[in-house]
Amino acid sequence: MNYIKTIGSLFIAALTQFSVNAQSSLDTYFEHLSENRKFMGSASILFKDSVIYNKSVGFADVDSQKKNDINTKFRIGSVTKTYTAVLTLLAREEGRIKLSDKLSKWFPQFENADKITIEMMLKHRSGIFNFTEIPGESAWEADPHTQAEFVDYVSKPKNNFDPDTAYEYSNTNYALIGFILEKIYKKDYNTLIQEKICKPLRLENTYYTFENDLAKNEAYSYNIQDKYLKNGSINYSNEPGSGGLLSTATEVNKFVSALFMGKIISPESLELMLNIENDEYGLGIETFMLGSLKAFRHTGRIDNYISDYWYFPNEQLGLVTLANATNINTDMVQVAMLQFAYGNAPISKKYDSIDEMSTEDFSKIKGTYFYPDQSISVTISSDGNSLIFQDSRAGQMYVPFAYLGNNKFEYEDIFLTFDPEKQQLTQKQGESVIVMKKI
Repeated sequence: MNYIKTIGSLFIAALTQFSVNAQSSLDTYFEHLSENRKFMGSASILFKDSVIYNKSVGFADVDSQKKNDINTKFRIGSVTKTYTAVLTLLAREEGRIKLSDKLSKWFPQFENADKITIEMMLKHRSGIFNFTEIPGESAWEADPHTQAEFVDYVSKPKNNFDPDTAYEYSNTNYALIGFILEKIYKKDYNTLIQEKICKPLRLENTYYTFENDLAKNEAYSYNIQDKYLKNGSINYSNEPGSGGLLSTATEVNKFVSALFMGKIISPESLELMLNIENDEYGLGIETFMLGSLKAFRHTGRIDNYISDYWYFPNEQLGLVTLANATNINTDMVQVAMLQFAYGNAPISKKYDSIDEMSTEDFSKIKGTYFYPDQSISVTISSDGNSLIFQDSRAGQMYVPFAYLGNNKFEYEDIFLTFDPEKQQLTQKQGESVIVMKKI
């Protein structure tokens, strides 16, 4: 469901004052999510350069019961791309790089490297294969790799199309740009982030590291089953420029606000960044309309860290959600904060039923089911509208299924059939049939 489009008509009025009652209602909303095992993480609202709301729920570390707080750092995944684009534009302002420069200047081993420009890569129009779709990539990236090893690995697949003939999102574009920035400055990516962005903006909780460190208040990510399952370790040495940063919800908001208020790059660079054609992709940023309101955004996902920022430049309003466990669309959370910003109490959904199925009937099929050997579990829950399916394996994303009737559900080519009497779930995908049971 596209939650953005369904609420556009609600937010045409002017921003209101933020009352204690309104804050209480938003606090209640987040606590309701946490209590129903829908969301762990942090959220932030910024208005006119000031943070007016922060909220953290759940745990940075479930085992030790260490709670998320305002200074907890989360992996922000592909939101990193906005930072990388800003670094590139700063390098352009300094005369170190041109958007017309060819990839062959640094990495000639890539197909069409002599035709692919920096601008094409920033706009995902290079045709370069997305390395996260290489078979076995998730196992490969569990180990540390040098830049040379990474480039050798990602340069092998054939390109998907000729340069500048189509748009297709590819993490490889920004991973390579991150490495190019390191080459032209002769500094590592984190040093560039600190010197060019964090120090000028006084951001103390935004940085790049290879691995998580709970002692630094860095949250682990979790898969939501009948309990929280901690995801396996990933070594982030592979992709500093495409998805490696950690930050807090507050600092992401401050960064995005500073970007739009001209505190980082020049007006000319910002105009280049926001020049988005055919609703595709600018330079590290996307746009959408919410009624008559124009917003810019980027989302991110790495493991079960989910990140999302929205910024409304005319209203000078920023919304940020960072999760380390969730099984609902974070657009729902962003919408709740937008309701608060416009003086409306957010609506807390009931999670004991789904559309077109009664609470009683849904109660008979929800819960956790196990594979025959009990090595894998699947948890069935509700996002307030649809049935949510979440596999227990590390990094697996929640999936919303459509109800077909008679205890049958569908998502693309996957079909689920429930037998409440036998406490049984049958999953079919092509020739594969898996029968799971509640235990």
